[in-house]
Formats: sequence, structure tokens, C-alpha cells
Amino acid sequence: MTLEDLFEITKDLELRQAKLYASLSLLLGDVDERIARFWERMSTEEWQHYILVDFGRALCIDTFGINHPISQDEKNHTSDLPPFPDVSIQEITNALQKHETKVDGGRISLDEAFEIAIAIEGGEADTIYMYLLSIIRQAIRESNQPYLLSRIVQIEKDMVAHVDGLVKATQQFSKDTALIRKAHRLKEEHI
Repeated sequence: MTLEDLFEITKDLELRQAKLYASLSLLLGDVDERIARFWERMSTEEWQHYILVDFGRALCIDTFGINHPISQDEKNHTSDLPPFPDVSIQEITNALQKHETKVDGGRISLDEAFEIAIAIEGGEADTIYMYLLSIIRQAIRESNQPYLLSRIVQIEKDMVAHVDGLVKATQQFSKDTALIRKAHRLKEEHI
């Protein structure tokens, strides 16, 4: 896998998640305006992740080159970039496709929507995004542009706030205590 492949995969995941959350806003927004705004906010935040990936892409290409290899084998790691985490991109895309199919079916409850969002935000796609942030951080250091580090720090804070918003909405709108507990566990993993 190359740096270009990684950026394209990540952009695709973020875009698909943004669209999925926008669909949930349309499907569930008639229940309560606050619910519609919540899903719109989740979608907007995913769009912001997409934009960040595009910003980081330009910076990393300038620093490392577009075809820079991303090693997936920790034992034989020779790249100056950290090894890619042990996650399956195919499993991530399969899970996302399953969620998209369910939402595209149009018949989804609010609790099912929260279940999907918790799965997405706690899934391995988040691991890829955080890995990419570490590469962007390295590019900032190597390109001697430390003033950009504050942008990465803010993005990491925004990630925590993104999950926190999901937890609060689950608590506010769901009566399913098991689902609320699952949301709280997700928050603990992101602290």
C-alpha cells in the first residue's frame, strides 16, 4: 500500500460516513428536530474529517511523496513511517456497506441508528484515521511547520467531542440502557 492508497481509502470512508449520517437525519428528523440537528452535526463533522484528510494529503505528499510505501508488516518494516495498524480494510468496508444497506432500506429505528453510529465510531476505521493523523503529524515535524501542530491537536480534541456528542444524544433520546452503556464504553475508549 502507498501513501496515496491510504489517503484515498480514508477519504472514501469519511465521505461514506458523512453521507450515512446525513441519511439518518433525513430518515429520523421527523421524529424530533433535535434528532435531525444531531445527525446533521455528525455528518458535518465527518465532512470536516474528509477535508482534513485532503489537507493532510497535500502536506504528506510534499514531505514524503505520493508513492511512499506504507508497511503493513511490522517484522520487515523498513519505511520511515510507522507500520500500518493490524486492521482489515476489507472488513471495515464490508461493515460500512452493511450499515449503508440497512439505512438505504429506509426502515430504521432511532436505537438502530445509534447502534450503527456507535459501531462506526468505535470501529477500526477510527484506527485508520488516527494512524493517518500520526503520519500528518510526522509530516508537519519533518517539513518544519510546527505552527500546524495546533491544527492536529484541535482535530484530536474534536474527535473526543464528536464521540461525546454521540454519547449525550444516545443518553438523551434512547431508553435502551444496554445501548447507553455501550455508548459510554465507546467514550472511555476515546479519552
